[in-house]
Amino acid sequence: MMQRQPTVVTGQPATGIVRFSQDGHWDQDVHHLLRYARREAVVAVSNPTHSTDHLRLGQVVVDDLLAAGKEVRLLYSPDYLEIRDHQPLLRQSSLGAQIRVTDNDFHNVLILDRTVAVLWSGAGADHPYAYLVREPAVLRALHQFALLSWQSGHGLAGRVHTDPIDLSPTARTVLNTLNLGLIDETAARRLEMSLRTYRRHIADLMTRLGVRSRFQIGVRAAQLGLLDEPRE
Repeated sequence: MMQRQPTVVTGQPATGIVRFSQDGHWDQDVHHLLRYARREAVVAVSNPTHSTDHLRLGQVVVDDLLAAGKEVRLLYSPDYLEIRDHQPLLRQSSLGAQIRVTDNDFHNVLILDRTVAVLWSGAGADHPYAYLVREPAVLRALHQFALLSWQSGHGLAGRVHTDPIDLSPTARTVLNTLNLGLIDETAARRLEMSLRTYRRHIADLMTRLGVRSRFQIGVRAAQLGLLDEPRE
């Protein structure tokens, strides 16, 4: 079984390829490794494992990486997208994750900072396996292939389905005013409401849309088609 972190990240082997078991705490080991990303993480999942912890831990760790300002690229197959809860994906997209879906064949792989990678088998494998890769030449090839696959993919639009969000006329007006980029005082005067009420509506929108900032409100609203079309 893969050793506990931080030994795998900071210790030996400095280079090479190591095979480890998917039994036991494999999911926790791999997602613990994710926490050591310094700049970027590329996660490509074509054929997932059956573990429910795999989905739950992946969601938590990606959220943590985004909150820490890391660059995150996520590549999924249509089959994997079908078993995922789409709400976390849309939230991660609004937080800055770059998410693509592709019909092209690719392998399950996680690459951190182009210095370490994990390859693993998916559900239905006769002999489950996972490899920890720290061989520079192999890492370069894996990273290049993963990015080419990611670039060949498409965004989430049209691929995910969410329950419609029904906004009140006032909330929709606040949303569109917020999208104009007006300062709060100007926006509140335009809508003939107090500054406190205007800001309360913004807080409510964050809650309804599952985001953490005003910028993310606009991104998420655009994804859901909640913004009015610009007038000619």
